[in-house]
Amino acid sequence: MTLLYDVESFFDRSLIKLVRNPTLLATNLAQPLLFLILFSQLFQKLNFFSAFSGNYLTYLTPGIIVMNACISALQSGTAIVNDLNSGFLRKVLLTPVNRSAILLGRLMTDVFVVLIQSVLTVAAAITLGVVFVTGASGVLLILATAAAFEFALSGFFLALGMKTKRLDTVSAIGSVVFFFLIFVSTAIFPSSFFPSWAQVFSSLNPVTYASDVTRDLVEGGLTWGALALALEMIGAISVATFAAALYQFRKVVS
Repeated sequence: MTLLYDVESFFDRSLIKLVRNPTLLATNLAQPLLFLILFSQLFQKLNFFSAFSGNYLTYLTPGIIVMNACISALQSGTAIVNDLNSGFLRKVLLTPVNRSAILLGRLMTDVFVVLIQSVLTVAAAITLGVVFVTGASGVLLILATAAAFEFALSGFFLALGMKTKRLDTVSAIGSVVFFFLIFVSTAIFPSSFFPSWAQVFSSLNPVTYASDVTRDLVEGGLTWGALALALEMIGAISVATFAAALYQFRKVVS
């Protein structure tokens, strides 16, 4: 009970901070809609996808959901740096709070934000004409996939933030990582559009797995094998990144 109570306390704190920052709140809520509308309209106007078979908006929607998860994960890293530099973390460590709850509360807040963003993206996509063939059950699996993927990546950026303790470093490294994860994956473009070296990277990119399984849930082409493979990769990344985050956290508190 103590762990759950402490996680809830840190979750509430992070959520209240977000709500009290209207600019950040509005940006987080508007971001997925802007990406969805801008990217779909821009590439269609440029006839960039003239050789692409199917509806590009339907193709893009899952990629935007996964992209939001990546951005939210990066924000976990910057948030922990702020807590370190502001002295908040040092004060909390003087209390009998469960240490794991500090990280879990932060992670749960970002997962919650991603779920809200994903719901907004799904609603906007439906309004624009995207049909979710798998229905409500498919949408629920999409939300679960986005939440799990955000959790998996957040561990990496939390570890990075606690290792560097610098916002500029986290932002710089995060931007490079984000660029390759998103733009050298099937989130925005089909892999057939890539040069051969990028196709190899894309086939190993976890964003590709998350985007493809989410896309299959939208279009109704999901197989249990593909779902299991994506969940295995997300699970493995979660274990590795959270272990790294815990390792760095123990170094910080020691």
